[in-house]
Amino acid sequence: MNCPIWFRLFAVALFGLNVFQLDLSALVWPTPNPAFAQGRSIESFIQATVSKVPQSGLYGLVRNQGQRFHEGMDLFGLRFDEKGEALDPIYAVLPGRVAYINNSEDKSGYGCYIVLMHRSGGLMFYSLYAHLQSMDPSIQLGMELAEGAIVGKMGRTAGGYSIPKERAHLHFEIGLRYTQQFQYWYDRQSFPSKNWHGVWNGLNLFGIDPLDFYRSVQAGNCVDFSDYLKSLPIVLRMHVSYAGLPDFLRDNPSFILDKELDLLSIAGWELSFARFGVPIKWRALKKSELDTRAKNSPTIIQAYPEIAERFLVEPALFEIDEGRFKPSRFLKTKLEKLFTPRP
Repeated sequence: MNCPIWFRLFAVALFGLNVFQLDLSALVWPTPNPAFAQGRSIESFIQATVSKVPQSGLYGLVRNQGQRFHEGMDLFGLRFDEKGEALDPIYAVLPGRVAYINNSEDKSGYGCYIVLMHRSGGLMFYSLYAHLQSMDPSIQLGMELAEGAIVGKMGRTAGGYSIPKERAHLHFEIGLRYTQQFQYWYDRQSFPSKNWHGVWNGLNLFGIDPLDFYRSVQAGNCVDFSDYLKSLPIVLRMHVSYAGLPDFLRDNPSFILDKELDLLSIAGWELSFARFGVPIKWRALKKSELDTRAKNSPTIIQAYPEIAERFLVEPALFEIDEGRFKPSRFLKTKLEKLFTPRP
């Protein structure tokens, strides 16, 4: 069963309802709540934390006085059973393949969650639906789903903590995956538990602000997800020593600026990081082009603090030390995963 047509976001008015077209596919809001499409405020669809501050359900450093990063948006329900449990169906936002299903709520902070993989414009990106009460029984790994297909039911499942029924919600993410070699990186950390989710562990996924993306589509500022990412403002450029082609580029070749690549001559990469820490531009570097400082550690070539200051709710990508720009811990961890070596 698919969602009603009025949940789709097209750029025309249909039967008095405002909807918006995303290229050849319809971008669907992931819950039945029509508030966003109707232009209403975030209080009409965002689930706040115990703080009751609506912004705490948005993307960014929005929790614990700006100390805790939330990598998605939380959407509350409209329908409840006699016990007060949420009943809202959850919809696939775009056509995609079922890449991962987790039915063990105690093995992830996401609780029960499903990941869909989408391909468009030389990109491979994901959408994630978490805290589900249940999956649609017809869903199977590897299935191709249409936009608007029901993937499950809103809930409050979570591993390691509890969500009260009055705050049941969908945690929704959309973004990119770091590497197929995630287990190699994970094994070299000091995590107390095993990696139960393979390459679909949340630590191997990095989301962008879903609401900003939807608003951009609604305003007609982008035609697909690739177009949206490439429109984001650049925050810094840097050089990284790495011979060969990282997994991230194998999955997302449209970020490569070079028209042709000689893999044997690549000594490193020049990356341009945009908002949300998305590396949207990659240029292969020969040994003679690589900044000498980058041979020892990743080096920022140019930073734009005036742009970064516009987005203080997002984790910082750089810090200033004795007048020099240096990668933040947040960026260093990103680089570790982006450049995880292939065994």
